[in-house]
Amino acid sequence: MKHSLLSRVAERIYWLGRYMERADNTARLINVNTNMLMDLPTPRPLGWRPLIDITGSEALFDSLYKEANERNVCRFLTSDARHPSAITCAISAARENARTVRETMPGPTFEYVNDLHLFARSELRPNLSRGKRGAALEGINSRVQRLEGFLSQNMMHDAQWQLLRLGNRIERADMTTRIIDVRSADLLPPGHDLAPFQEIQWRSVLGSLNARQSYQAAIGAPISRSLVLEFLLREPGLPRSCAYCLTAMRRHIRSLPRHEAPLRACDRTAAFFASVDLGALDRESLHRFLDECQMRLGQLHEAVTETWFRVASG
Repeated sequence: MKHSLLSRVAERIYWLGRYMERADNTARLINVNTNMLMDLPTPRPLGWRPLIDITGSEALFDSLYKEANERNVCRFLTSDARHPSAITCAISAARENARTVRETMPGPTFEYVNDLHLFARSELRPNLSRGKRGAALEGINSRVQRLEGFLSQNMMHDAQWQLLRLGNRIERADMTTRIIDVRSADLLPPGHDLAPFQEIQWRSVLGSLNARQSYQAAIGAPISRSLVLEFLLREPGLPRSCAYCLTAMRRHIRSLPRHEAPLRACDRTAAFFASVDLGALDRESLHRFLDECQMRLGQLHEAVTETWFRVASG
């Protein structure tokens, strides 16, 4: 792969992968949270604020809304044009990236992305009922998965493919750590009158990552904190686990030119993920561990950016 081609399209391909993954994850997260809250008894001490915390957009949300209720949170995360990571905004950004590189992608790629864009703009309207919102979000998921399947089967698995998947994997690993972090901190302490419903929340953690059936097939044991943490962070066969994502990232990075700095950052991140006894972490130490994981994934992103996207002039 020529350096000139990398410098021209690399960043757009990479961010196409990230934005598609972001839209897919956010859509799934909203539906899973809706289902979890319906399973909990009333009054519910949890609610919708954790979704804002997961996405790391607390300051922006608080500047725009007075209350973190279902209506406000869902509007903010799905269709608020003032929120750059809202589903409609992420899909619009993906569409723009796909448009600018359409000549280097398989022919129907832009049509698939544009169809997703038109669907999101039409169906993700403010103040939807729960049922219509759920159907719209499932439509987002199915269209993203259709696009991923098409690209997997039809796109050349060259440097562009590696960059697309690298962006996808970094976004996915980051979201996995965020979901675990916020949901773990939000889980009710022992002795709370809703403590028996902790398993429902751990099931929601698995559901947010579409991993509930995989957990049952691979682990077989009842759902518990320690087993879920081990599974989602270190299971090498689970596509949404951090271990799987990091292994895939390493493979993508090694196939690209001038990969030394990103590869070192990836290896440091993987070593850190594997360095901690997860069963020994209490709530606070787990939060610190996951916060450090997110910071190291950010450093990996910066190494990718410095290596392939910021081309020195002269």
